[in-house]
Amino acid sequence: MSPKREMNRFFPLVMYLCVIAVCLGACSLGPNQGPAGEPKRTDEYTLNSERRDLNERVTKNLESFQTNSPDDYNLTATVDVSHESGVDRITYEILVNEARVPMVNVIQTFTLDPNMINRIDAGEIFHSNVSNTHEISLESDKEPLGLSLSRSYVLKPKAEIDSNILQRYADMYIKISYGPNDQRTEDYFHIHAEPSPRTIEHMKSWEKEK
Repeated sequence: MSPKREMNRFFPLVMYLCVIAVCLGACSLGPNQGPAGEPKRTDEYTLNSERRDLNERVTKNLESFQTNSPDDYNLTATVDVSHESGVDRITYEILVNEARVPMVNVIQTFTLDPNMINRIDAGEIFHSNVSNTHEISLESDKEPLGLSLSRSYVLKPKAEIDSNILQRYADMYIKISYGPNDQRTEDYFHIHAEPSPRTIEHMKSWEKEK
């Protein structure tokens, strides 16, 4: 039998063994583990519960938001404006890093000043990572070193936006929760996002046009 025919004879068997190996590798993670071994979330947080919690606090209980920096981790917020595909986009990002205590199952959520809904072309200004199916945890000097959350919105044409945006566009209302299900820590912050240089220039030019 020629070498080529010999290879063709064993090719289906080799492919079958490869498929079995891949399946065994996937199964070894278990049905409740993510690709890096993260446990599956079992908490009761949902998009609706996070949206309701933040919206109610912003409209009825602003005093519940702290403006000082957290003690157990570092929290930063940034805002950037860019021009893409003929429209202006404004992008918000928050970053949690430098965890000084174990932060199990970190859930990040943010919303903007309620008046921003009239200045961006979007159905809502709320955003969260609560849709993640597996836990993401932070611990000092261990991977991942930080966890970020961002969202980009299309700004409405300048003619449709009033000057109040200059005082409100950087306001972010943020919720960071972490810990085991029976001992969750929930922190609420009102932060002025740090604008990028081009955001500052964009707002200056917009103010001059008004």
